Parts: sequence; structure tokens; C-alpha cells
Amino acid sequence: MRWLKKHFSRDMVRPLIYKVFTRGILALLAAQLMHRFAPETWPLTMFSNLSLALGVLFLLGAALAWLRLDGIKIPQMKLLRVKRKDPYPLNADMADFVDEEITRFDDLDEEAQNSCVLLADLILAVVCLILAAVL
Repeated sequence: MRWLKKHFSRDMVRPLIYKVFTRGILALLAAQLMHRFAPETWPLTMFSNLSLALGVLFLLGAALAWLRLDGIKIPQMKLLRVKRKDPYPLNADMADFVDEEITRFDDLDEEAQNSCVLLADLILAVVCLILAAVL
């Protein structure tokens, strides 16, 4: 808990929720694709085995994030993003109407980004391992 209090700030809540949501949706997509296209005799077509494999994969990602927090230089894969311009009537963002500044994942410093990735991977690993145990 001391580590969490030291490395987690209020600004990391929104990026953490976005990381958990996007990684969780991508994991569910991968699981459904595996379930749909893999042969029926393959052991990973069962949802509990897929959940276990995804849980282990998220634990490995959390271990890499932990090593990055300790100072080891492991490159992080970042997706290329194309900046698009909204049409004129849609220029306003909800953030314009809120008094509080919204912090994006890219706005965080490197240590906060690694902490956010570590916490997101741990949350998803726990969810996947619980699903593997229950189902």
C-alpha cells in the first residue's frame, strides 16, 4: 500500500480507466477470435483456458512495467496516432465545460505512465485469473 500511495496520484485515474478498458476489450476480442477460428480440439478454445492464458500474459506485462519502474530500459510499444481535426460544430470538447483539467496518458511523466500500465495489467490479470478459476 505504501508503494501505491507513493506512485499513484489523482491525475492517473482517467488514464488508468482508459488503459484497463482498452486492454480489456482487446483481450476479449482476442479471446473471441481464438474461440471462433481455432480448431475445436485445441485446448485454448475453452474460455477458462483462454482466461488463464490472458491472465498470465497480463502478469508478464505487469512484470515488464515493474522492471521499467526499477530503471531497466525496456522499450514500450506505442501506437501511431493520426491527429484529426473535427468539423466546426464539433470543435468543443466536454473538457471545455469542466473546471478541472483532464490529464491524458501521454501527458503523464514516464514513471507515472509505467505505474499506470503496471496497475492496469495487475487489475486485468486478477480479473482474468478469477474468470479462469470460476468458469
